[in-house]
Amino acid sequence: MVALTLERAKPAELELKPPDPVPQTAPSPVWRTAGRPNALHGRIYKLLALFNFGILGVFWLTFQGDHEALFMVAISVGYLAAYMGAPFVLTRAGHVDPPYGKNFDTFLNSPIETWTGVVTGREAMVQILAVPFGLFLASIAFGLIIHHVS
Repeated sequence: MVALTLERAKPAELELKPPDPVPQTAPSPVWRTAGRPNALHGRIYKLLALFNFGILGVFWLTFQGDHEALFMVAISVGYLAAYMGAPFVLTRAGHVDPPYGKNFDTFLNSPIETWTGVVTGREAMVQILAVPFGLFLASIAFGLIIHHVS
């Protein structure tokens, strides 16, 4: 017969060790600099709103004869107004700094820090406005196709 022996754990082995402290990283130097180097120019927001409202304007013109479709476009205008208006109201209520103070040409050539690295204002603008601009052009094409087919 085989005898099983159980060893008792020593109290020192049972003690829990505190986890290694997480190294604290210093905040990014860009937050300590004067101004707002990661802020977008106000014209970018205006162009974004223009493209989105332009898409809905094209839909409004395309579906002039269909009252149900126009009702859906009107609902979409309300949602877009809330989508664009909520950040505007919240920044004003939170006393956030006014939009970027430099002129637009200076903004296009100055660096902006993003989560993925530093880009110029021009590159940031292209990245932000490429999809809304493409959708705006596509909605114009779809509107023309629908107008010529019907």
